[in-house]
Amino acid sequence: MKTQRINPGTMDPMQMNNMSSMMSMMGTIQKIGKGNRKYSINFDKNDKKFLGKFIIEVQKQFADSPQKGNNLYDFFNYVKAYSSKKTVEPLKVNYEEYEFLKKMIKDSLKGMEAMLFPWYHFMKKISVMLMKKQYAQILAKFK
Repeated sequence: MKTQRINPGTMDPMQMNNMSSMMSMMGTIQKIGKGNRKYSINFDKNDKKFLGKFIIEVQKQFADSPQKGNNLYDFFNYVKAYSSKKTVEPLKVNYEEYEFLKKMIKDSLKGMEAMLFPWYHFMKKISVMLMKKQYAQILAKFK
């Protein structure tokens, strides 16, 4: 794939920030699954179930990406298998996987906070508000 040059003088700071964030995310994705899983994250039963649903949604987002050979799908399957276990044990991840999950949850939370609904979509507002609380609860486990 040929890289495309971009003139940084024509980009506004928001586009530059988004581009930098995207490039750091791609670097993290390339490193997933390559190190020792020495970081442990403790989840309770409800958080594990919600994490499993979150990983399924993230996997759908990455399903149409052309990079099928990377370890990202193996990592998603590992987290799904962990979330389906009945026992309460910590999730073992390496640093890149830890940062990837944390960044994905932060981005999802930021996207939900930016959602605006008309006044008559109160059911959607309530469901988004509950999801924001769940995402914040899972994000608190990462800190």
